[in-house]
Amino acid sequence: MTPLTVSERLVAFLRQGSAQGVPDHVLHEANRLLVNQLKASVGAMDHPAVKILHDWSQQAGSDEAGVLWFGTRTTTERAAVVNGALFEVLDFNETYIPCFMHAVSGVLPAVLAVAETNGASGRQVLTALALGIEAELAVASILMPTGYFRGFVPGGITGAIGGAAACALLGGLDDARMRDAIGLAMNAGAGFYQSAGSMALPYLMGMTARNGLNAYQLAAMGIDAPAAAFEGDKGMLSSYSDEPAAKIETVFAELGKTWRIMGQSYKTIPTETITHGPIECALALLKRSNGREVARMRFGVEAIVVKIADERAERFGVPSSDLEARFDLRHCAAAAWLRGRFTLAEMKPAAFTDPAILDLRSRIELVADPEHKTFDGASLEVFYADGSSDRIVIPNFRGTPGNPMSDDELSDVFRLSAEGVLPVGRAQAVLDAAWGLPRAADIRALMTLAKIG
Repeated sequence: MTPLTVSERLVAFLRQGSAQGVPDHVLHEANRLLVNQLKASVGAMDHPAVKILHDWSQQAGSDEAGVLWFGTRTTTERAAVVNGALFEVLDFNETYIPCFMHAVSGVLPAVLAVAETNGASGRQVLTALALGIEAELAVASILMPTGYFRGFVPGGITGAIGGAAACALLGGLDDARMRDAIGLAMNAGAGFYQSAGSMALPYLMGMTARNGLNAYQLAAMGIDAPAAAFEGDKGMLSSYSDEPAAKIETVFAELGKTWRIMGQSYKTIPTETITHGPIECALALLKRSNGREVARMRFGVEAIVVKIADERAERFGVPSSDLEARFDLRHCAAAAWLRGRFTLAEMKPAAFTDPAILDLRSRIELVADPEHKTFDGASLEVFYADGSSDRIVIPNFRGTPGNPMSDDELSDVFRLSAEGVLPVGRAQAVLDAAWGLPRAADIRALMTLAKIG
């Protein structure tokens, strides 16, 4: 008997998960991730990248699917692009730290577009979302870390796979067509980390969502794909990664048993993952600084964080936009210390051109600390001008699996993000609809509520 290909094994996993239903805790995590994306995007409407993409979406003259928060409609493909950019642009979404990626931004927009047009129930949406993300994370776990080290955006090269898988389930494709949808999505991966700090990165995640949606749509119409699109000669594995083929068996042995979706990290502040530990350290030590003048700061972080931060500092120089500022660890830490907080305001020109913040930024040292094995934690030693010093270690920032955020905390962060954006009372209505999805007949009520007007 011919062994199943990676695409065929993913189909088998998806089919079994759909038939048996995903475990309750996994379904709930999918619900949390959906609420988290609402939190990540509600304050993003006025971002220039989003405005441009939204204007572009309205040129299509269609009302097939809704664009979140704007309250407008367009084609399913363009809705997926704008919603993907909304989820990504503030870097306020989740992170699957083991693969250096945001897994949901490339999947959920495609799911919303299909579910809105075919009337899928809330439970069907969450089931498809959970299984699509899990399929995406399985592929990413095979490809990483060398795919990331090569310069690819992990969510960009794998997100369409999750989107195609989830849409194929919602659209009722048979096994052959589902395999083709996954294979087409494997051919549609794209994105380089050179894009970080520019509008190209949020566009990339929107494009990824559209690619997954298109892979599903075209497979349904009969476009086929190679069965061995992943592991075949010059397939996805060898093209995007230097990982050994033996990892395929290791990852699939765990698929459906150890749910990677449960390993997501959530964010309490709107900035990149590697800045969260340092920012928490800075805010914690600030509380006991008693107004002492800072001479210099030294952060201990995972070795790769130093490499990433230094590469970006060399590439960007002093931040010149909000997109560069949120990818500048030293700026984020300095702004948090001097302002005693970290919000979207710390991404504005008044912050990243502030002479005091720039001065402190120049006195921040990053060192590789072997105690920190991942992005989850950091340490900080502050040396004061009077000769004194203080030190703190945070092993896991708030929202990581080691220091999880509760449902109530996640709701509170959404409310805070929506403050001054949504009409009075709307935030709670959106939360009620979002948390109520497991019992909802469809997602249309949520999509109707999730708008500014």
